[in-house]
Amino acid sequence: MPTVKELFHPSFPDIQWSVRDKHDFQNYVPNKTDYQFRPETTADFLGWLQFGGLSSLISGPTGSGKSSLVNEVAARSNIPVFPIVGHNRLEWLDLAGQYVPNDKGGFTYEYGPLPMAMKAGGIFLFDEIDLVDPSTLVALNSVLDGRPLVLSANNAEVIKPHKDFRLVATANTTGHGDGEANGYSGTLKMSRAFMNRLQWTFKVDYPEPEVETQIVEGITGNKEIAKQMVSFAAEVRQAHKSEEAHIPDTMSTREIREWAKAALFFQKVPRINNPLSEALKYVLLNKCSEDGRPVISEIYQRIFNQEL
Repeated sequence: MPTVKELFHPSFPDIQWSVRDKHDFQNYVPNKTDYQFRPETTADFLGWLQFGGLSSLISGPTGSGKSSLVNEVAARSNIPVFPIVGHNRLEWLDLAGQYVPNDKGGFTYEYGPLPMAMKAGGIFLFDEIDLVDPSTLVALNSVLDGRPLVLSANNAEVIKPHKDFRLVATANTTGHGDGEANGYSGTLKMSRAFMNRLQWTFKVDYPEPEVETQIVEGITGNKEIAKQMVSFAAEVRQAHKSEEAHIPDTMSTREIREWAKAALFFQKVPRINNPLSEALKYVLLNKCSEDGRPVISEIYQRIFNQEL
């Protein structure tokens, strides 16, 4: 049985962690990438999985690696993942399943990601759960209590949860709505009864500068440029949080990665004199607010000593 150190990171604790044997749901196991694990957060999440908790909430800013943490742990543990992304028009049928036309002119019941995860003993990954109408989430209460799922639309089929079934929700808030969300309008307040059933809550922030620098350097191959890019992102985030120079825009780890990749692309385009600034326009600046653009341009000019 491999240790956490062997699976994830050399600085992780020496706790044992099992890898699931080959199973019938291999197609739902995520692919492994070069994701940079953060020891403390990952060890806590592994502890929750091993402890046997049924449900958890991972909260944090957009692009900070919430869903990636789940998928990358699952990829290395051979755990199938059944995802869905929340939105304000999501209905129970999207989670549980519904009848769809078949090639014989009739209808076949197609399971949604929730019963699939319960049958497979996988992870039901509910992204952006704080965008979903709380009345829709109420239907999950019995599942979160560990009871079987009854599919009334499919002749009242009863699906008992596999012992390894887990529900992981991700959100930009901790369930208190856009009143606590800086820049995440549309997030809804989840009911206390529902929140009470989410057994563990993890908070994920952007990686430490050293980790983000490693990520960017792995793409660009240039440590000094990587440091400057990470410093730029840190100042944009600070401007986003600052009460004095508050701007509605920020920069995620995902966007830093895309910036680095786009810059490499523009290096191959002869007409582009400054690949870094050109890439930033497409990855960040063109979608920024009118208030944010001059602040971000000033930060770029100061760090890179050139105009954006």
